[in-house]
Amino acid sequence: MEDDPTSQVVTLLNNAQISSNTDSTKLDNLRKVQEIIVNKDPNLLDNFLDEVLAFQTDRSQDVRKFVVGFIEDACVKDAELLPKVIANLQLMLGDQSVIVQKRVIQAMTHLYRSALKWLASAKTVSERMEAAWSLMCNMKEIIVELLDSDNDGIRTITVKFMEMVVLIQTHREQESMVKEGDFSLDDLPLGLKLARPRKLEEEARRIFEDMVKYHGSAHISSANLMTTMGSLTNIARLRPTFMSRVITALEMLQANLPPTLAKSQVSSVRKHLKNQLLTLLRHPTAAGHFFTNMTTLLTDLGAGRDEVMRAMPNDEEMKRKARKKEREAEKAKEAAKEQQESKRPKIDIPDEEEEE
Repeated sequence: MEDDPTSQVVTLLNNAQISSNTDSTKLDNLRKVQEIIVNKDPNLLDNFLDEVLAFQTDRSQDVRKFVVGFIEDACVKDAELLPKVIANLQLMLGDQSVIVQKRVIQAMTHLYRSALKWLASAKTVSERMEAAWSLMCNMKEIIVELLDSDNDGIRTITVKFMEMVVLIQTHREQESMVKEGDFSLDDLPLGLKLARPRKLEEEARRIFEDMVKYHGSAHISSANLMTTMGSLTNIARLRPTFMSRVITALEMLQANLPPTLAKSQVSSVRKHLKNQLLTLLRHPTAAGHFFTNMTTLLTDLGAGRDEVMRAMPNDEEMKRKARKKEREAEKAKEAAKEQQESKRPKIDIPDEEEEE
C-alpha cells in the first residue's frame, strides 16, 4: 500500500542508501523520512532509528550534519531516546568536519537542557539514564574546552553553549527577567544524587568566570567579542547575582579594547557595547545599584541623557530615584566646591581687616 507510512519509509531509506546521485537527492529522501517518523508518525521512530543513525558515517558532511539535526529533533520530542543516541552524538563531536562539530555543539545547547528536565521529572533514575547523563556531562566538559579552539566559528557556538549551562545550573532570583521555558536549579528535585545542585552551581560559576576571562582577552575577534558581550548581558538579566561582574567586565572592555581590532570593528564594538548597557539599564538591579557607573560609561560611548532615561525601567518610582541620584550627585559636587572655597578665606583674612 503506497500510503502506508512504514512502506514509504522503507522505500525512502532504500533510495537514500543506493543513491549514487548527488548528496541533495540523499538528503531529500532522509528529510522525508524525518518528517514521517518524527513529526507525522512518531510510533515508527523506534523501528527506524538505527537505519537513520547508520548515515552518520556517510562520506558527505551535509548528510552527517543532517543526522545530528535528526537526533536533536527526535530527542527534543522524546527525551527517552537520549540513551540510544548520545554515544552517536559524542562520536560526531570528534568529526573531522568543522561543520558537523558546530552542529553537534548547537544540538547540545538544546539537548543538555532536555536531559536535565528529563532527569528532574523522572520518578526513578535507571542505569541507562545514569549512563546517558554521564556521557552528556563528558560532552559538556569537551565543549567548554573548545573555547580554546583554533576555529573562530566553533568558539562562537561554544560561548552560546556556555551561556546555556550557566543559566540552567544557577538559581532564579526575585529580580530575574522571566524567559519562557526557562529551566534552572530551582526545577531540580533536592534528592537527585545524579545531578547535585550545589556541584552544578559551582561548575556554572567557573564557566561564567571563563566567559569573563575570554571577553577580556586581547586577541578575541570582534564577532566573538560581541557574541560574548551579548551572552554576559543575557546572564546578568536572567541571573542578577552576576550583574556586578558583568558591568565591571563591560567597564574594563571600554577602557581596554582589544588592540587587534580594525577601526571599523572598534566602531561596531562600541555601538554594541552601548546597546548592551542600555539593555541592562532596563533591569531594576542595574538601574537601582549601578546607575552612576552605567551612565558614565554610556556618556563616554556617546549616549544622550534622554536615551539613557528612555532605557530606564518603566517603573516611575525607579525613574524618580534615578533623577534624585542625579540631583544628589550634582549637589554633592557643588557642596564640595563650596566647602573648598569657604575653607580658604577663613584662614586669617578677617583678622587682618580688624588690625587695619
